[in-house]
Amino acid sequence: MDFYNRSFNDKYILFNYQKMSMAAELTIPAVIGAAVVDAINPCAFAVLIILIATILAKDYDRKKALLSGFAFSASIFISYFLMGIGLFTALETAGLSRKFYFVVSILAIIVGLFNIKDYFWYGKGLLMEVPLTWRPKIKKAINSITTPTGAFLIGFLVSIFLLPCTSGPYVVILGLLAVKESYFSGILYLLLYNMIFLSPMIIITLVIYKGLTTTDALENMRKKKLKLLHLIAGIIMILLGAGMLLAMHLGML
Repeated sequence: MDFYNRSFNDKYILFNYQKMSMAAELTIPAVIGAAVVDAINPCAFAVLIILIATILAKDYDRKKALLSGFAFSASIFISYFLMGIGLFTALETAGLSRKFYFVVSILAIIVGLFNIKDYFWYGKGLLMEVPLTWRPKIKKAINSITTPTGAFLIGFLVSIFLLPCTSGPYVVILGLLAVKESYFSGILYLLLYNMIFLSPMIIITLVIYKGLTTTDALENMRKKKLKLLHLIAGIIMILLGAGMLLAMHLGML
């Protein structure tokens, strides 16, 4: 009898281990995929380019522009990481069910569809970017910045303005982590997410500092590739949502 009990327990442990392994195999690509969607978001690019262009136009100090770009990126990272921890903690405490996971999966698909809409019908209906009425206010705030300290402080304000165009993938991942992960592992995934999200800002800052391109050239490229970026983001988010639904159907949760 003890033999059968041990055998059953071993199989149960093995089943749960395999289930956890499959869940991890889903979580890592999901976090990376959603972070890439946020990272290629044209909103953050535009703000950073305007900031660096403003500083260079005032005294053409490349070192100051470099430090300002890093300071701005750091404040965006801190803001998003802290907001993520706060929302993740709230969702974790709420003890969410599979129904919420289903809602988050559908949200991912909806965000994806709106991004694809922006590829075909840009500017019509709900736009997955900063609202047009907010943009003059952001530009006015950025134009007043002349130092890395100012860039760091303005980053916290800008992070709020960026929420309409960057929060979709973030909320999806926070919901996924709240349902599937422990608090500690969830925080680590959030750290990974935000590091990926931040990486293009660091690259853009370094490229401009090294003189490999100009802010005007980057802005022109951003505008030219704007619709394509929305299409890529849309496809990734739809695949993410569909993958989450499939994982739910297969019992990987």
